[in-house]
Amino acid sequence: MEEKMRMMSQAELVRCTKSELQILLQVIAAELPRLRENSPELRAAHFNLHNIRVALARPDFRPR
Repeated sequence: MEEKMRMMSQAELVRCTKSELQILLQVIAAELPRLRENSPELRAAHFNLHNIRVALARPDFRPR
């Protein structure tokens, strides 16, 4: 049985390294085609992708 996609908070993501965030982004993006249209899992995946992108845009991850 597959695990349901859960929503990840910014507080949870802020503790991840840049590499971990990039891997999460790839894993979730790869899962998108398998998720049913308009399902709670698809909404959670899009929410997570947005939050991961926000976390990756943090000043400590941007080039100087």
